[in-house]
Amino acid sequence: MFLPDDRYATLVAFLEGGNAVTNGDFLRGFNEWVQERLHGPGYRSSVHWSAEIAESVAGRARNGLTMTEALEEQAKERLLDELDGFLSADPRPATVD
Repeated sequence: MFLPDDRYATLVAFLEGGNAVTNGDFLRGFNEWVQERLHGPGYRSSVHWSAEIAESVAGRARNGLTMTEALEEQAKERLLDELDGFLSADPRPATVD
């Protein structure tokens, strides 16, 4: 994966771009997956998965929408771990166009 920089927000934008190309199929259910993984079964919120993951890593250390480099690295790692778990557990059948 080649990105123009190593920021968490860039990784999020890349994944959301891939999701847009698939009309939402790529990340369908990911928001709920992240919420349940971070907060437990049945938890629902309108907060986007990217904010949930950033908050889980940085907590109150976040300053608005910015994070230190160390927190950015942790957030990216957490995001990729969650995405890997989601895609590995996803029971949706693969479609062939």
